[in-house]
Amino acid sequence: MQFTCTQENLIRGLNQVGHVAGRSTTLPILKNILITAATEGVTLAATNLEIGVTTLVRGKVEVPGTFTVQARVILDYISLLPSGNITISLEGADLLVTSTGSKTTLKGLSAEDFPVIPKVTDGVRLNLLAAQLKTALSQTVFAVAADDARPEISGVLFHLHGTELTLAATDSYRLAEVKIPLTVAKEEQRVIVPSRSLSELLRLLPDVGEVQLVIGENQVSVQVGDLELVTRLIEGQFPDYAQIIPASFTSTLTTETASLAKVLRQVSLFCRSGINDVTVRYDAAATKLSAANAQVGASDVELSTSLTGKGGNIVFNWRFLLDGLAVIGSDDVALQLNDEKGPGLLVPVKPQKDQPPFRYLIMPIRQ
Repeated sequence: MQFTCTQENLIRGLNQVGHVAGRSTTLPILKNILITAATEGVTLAATNLEIGVTTLVRGKVEVPGTFTVQARVILDYISLLPSGNITISLEGADLLVTSTGSKTTLKGLSAEDFPVIPKVTDGVRLNLLAAQLKTALSQTVFAVAADDARPEISGVLFHLHGTELTLAATDSYRLAEVKIPLTVAKEEQRVIVPSRSLSELLRLLPDVGEVQLVIGENQVSVQVGDLELVTRLIEGQFPDYAQIIPASFTSTLTTETASLAKVLRQVSLFCRSGINDVTVRYDAAATKLSAANAQVGASDVELSTSLTGKGGNIVFNWRFLLDGLAVIGSDDVALQLNDEKGPGLLVPVKPQKDQPPFRYLIMPIRQ
């Protein structure tokens, strides 16, 4: 194997796939990046058996071949080389890296033991705007359950129905949902994609261009240009969350997103440890957020809001509320409420251009 490419192209490709390489002690090959030199260019691949990422790097291939090398080592080393051409060749059982003024030998492993990354050829194909998918993922992934105790909520639901793709995530205390419009109607399908895979995809997605999404029987693949990510799906039934979203609300608080976020951070300093409880009291005269801690003190802050409907009070986990504000994508936000026992619904008042419809449900803390 021997090929030449620029340092800029190679480091870009290594950064795209290297993050996926695992730290497995039982399977050392999973720490490695698979390098394949062929007529079409140089393909880099990495997998942790849940996610597989491949990308094509432009280069001049002199001798085709394959080899694997530790992701961390080659990524760190190539990033320190000067810009310009780099020649990589296989010398026996070692990888020789040659650049201006330097020659380095890297130890590796044969490509024979590298796991095969599946290709998703059969399934439902969707073409989406990269920006829309990126926004939708950022508005849902954060709400996924943090552990795998309930596998069905450790990922994001992709619900394909008609001319709409709905993404939903919940940890049973809150729910984030976003709807992406489609130009062509599709047959209904529901799959659950692991949050770790989607966090990696979120890191890789560009801000412009198109994405091809293929939903197969056991895997999903996402392709952006020369980059492809394949991930397994989670088995199980995602909760039927529609029944917990109230059909109507008796009160709506409208305020500036930044102002609410600032007040939340201010009163959160006085929340009870581990509970994160902030009380929201609202009526026609004023809206106040408060928290009290016997060891720290108490805080009561007035927030400028517009109230439609009747007054009341409710207690929320301030972290959950702040998470929703961070991805709301609107200068103003509306918090829709019924009573202290029912959930609150956070929605953008004036969403940014081309932003898919988003809503965020939060269960209250019952006193």
